[in-house]
Amino acid sequence: MPSLDLPRPFGPYTLTRRLAVGGMAEVYVARAKGSAGFEKLVALKRIHPHLSRDDGFVSMLIEEAKLSVSLSHQNIVQTFDLGCVDDSYFIVMEHVEGYDLAQVLRALRERGEKVPVEVAAHVVAELCRGLAHAHQQVDDRGRPLHIVHRDVSPQNILLSLAGEVKIADFGIAKTTLRVSDPEVGVIKGKYFYMSPEQAWGDPLDHRSDIFSAGVVLWELLVGETLHQASHVQALLDDVRRAEVSRPSSIRAEVPPELDAIVARATAVEPSDRFSDAGAFGDALCEVLAARPWVHPEAWIRALLVDLEPPRPLSPGRAELPKTRDRVITRPADDRPTPSSVPVRFSLDDGEPTVAGWKSPSARSGRWWLWWAAGACLLLAGLGSWWLWR
Repeated sequence: MPSLDLPRPFGPYTLTRRLAVGGMAEVYVARAKGSAGFEKLVALKRIHPHLSRDDGFVSMLIEEAKLSVSLSHQNIVQTFDLGCVDDSYFIVMEHVEGYDLAQVLRALRERGEKVPVEVAAHVVAELCRGLAHAHQQVDDRGRPLHIVHRDVSPQNILLSLAGEVKIADFGIAKTTLRVSDPEVGVIKGKYFYMSPEQAWGDPLDHRSDIFSAGVVLWELLVGETLHQASHVQALLDDVRRAEVSRPSSIRAEVPPELDAIVARATAVEPSDRFSDAGAFGDALCEVLAARPWVHPEAWIRALLVDLEPPRPLSPGRAELPKTRDRVITRPADDRPTPSSVPVRFSLDDGEPTVAGWKSPSARSGRWWLWWAAGACLLLAGLGSWWLWR
């Protein structure tokens, strides 16, 4: 669809810059104005008009917004508002300057570099804090909501220029207190990071998110994606088998403690995984506490400073195959081999997540990365940590 002329008033907001466009929405940087000259930058997701006319989609969108606005945590991208202007629904979210983890990993691969082991553990520990908050939510009567994100992946893990880690896009998150649940047998999420039960279309609980976070940790430690299948059906088969090698078998510097954490998080049976995301994060923090290099946030800040200035994301850009309402069927007896289960797919165009993300590319200048990291550590050693908060 054609983009809007900018800047442009849009209800109580002013759209200033388009960040991305996908099959469901356009994402803009917008300015919210208040009294006495108050202004705040936000990220505004404007739903495409044809979807705004779909009653079923609008109901889903309202449910998403109600769920997301209840999640207030430093490791979760905050949702502020839901509205409708000129028959176009929109969601307003926290605007965060930085990069998503997929972009950072791609830039590092192009440089031939890997994420330091300590940074990998820190990022996933922070991710687990956000997930634990979501998983523990209750309704106004004190009943557990049993929220499951269902799309934990590098594209939805955001690193801010301040060194923060935030999880975004609870757009396909699910709570067990929905009035109806028509989605058993429907696969939603990114195949690369699914739990086996998600790839089978089974009912999910919070332990599915723990598995996905474990796959993210594996990728951060190793520097490559876990699954290398050449087509979607083979990829889905791999995900269902859930064969996860020890990270240290590929990267020798990974300590045995992290091998054990990855193995537990990515166990095939949910009952063999960490009982909750908080326990997963605590295990990672114990590893960090025992290691001498304890400034992962400084490394993140230094790296992001070294990446290229922001440019708009390409319309329709797709990083990984992503499902939307994929229906599967399974025989009533024991599970067959993965490839014998029929799956109906089509690949989407890659719905963007949220929040002012920059598109990094690998460029020369590694000396600046190390100079900046050294400066950060020196300042920390001098007791000036508050400068980085």
